[in-house]
Amino acid sequence: MLKLGWVLFLYLCVWLVGGCAADPWRDVPEFEVFSFICPVPDGKFLEDANFITGWSVLGPLNPGEKPSIHKEYVKDEALLTGNRRAPRGARWYRISVRRSGGSEILPGEIDFSSKFQQHPEGMKKSVFYACATLKCDWNYRGMVLFSGSCGQQKIWLNGRSVYSCERGSAALKPEMAKVEDLELRKGFNRIVIKYLDDGKDYCSNRKFFLRFADEAGNLSVVR
Repeated sequence: MLKLGWVLFLYLCVWLVGGCAADPWRDVPEFEVFSFICPVPDGKFLEDANFITGWSVLGPLNPGEKPSIHKEYVKDEALLTGNRRAPRGARWYRISVRRSGGSEILPGEIDFSSKFQQHPEGMKKSVFYACATLKCDWNYRGMVLFSGSCGQQKIWLNGRSVYSCERGSAALKPEMAKVEDLELRKGFNRIVIKYLDDGKDYCSNRKFFLRFADEAGNLSVVR
């Protein structure tokens, strides 16, 4: 009986560890999780629904005397979630697409400028992190990530660095960056973006976007 108890205990431990390994982001805040579907039937024109339009954004963080997009400003940054306590002087904001700015706003554009202009340290050159999670009903292989940013940018997918850019842009443009041959697995897929202010007008130009398509160019829907 005792031996059977130990066997059951060991089996439970293996099951728990295996489950955590399969879906390490199951404990992320519910408001950070979006359902992902690809391809979209008859999807030809880009709309907000083709992008991740809701993010938890952390900041502002002091970049120090030698700012670098490759410097770790938050411990275990690649595994960051909105459940993490904000460092002193920073806070979490919930940011989504705003359509009040007129037709010049790009599809999927995330503009978090105004939120941090109200912050005491928000007018200084800063570092920010943005977090979101995609929930997939099956594995997607050969996926293509499209991203753009006015600041320097680094992106992690499921804890792995997949893209970085050490130059920002004065204006957000469609399809600024493209990363091919990525996998979105069945279950939860964590995306973390690190954003470093760049350029002269960074305070009013804190913007980025991110979306996925399949290798044939078919659009996805995030909701």
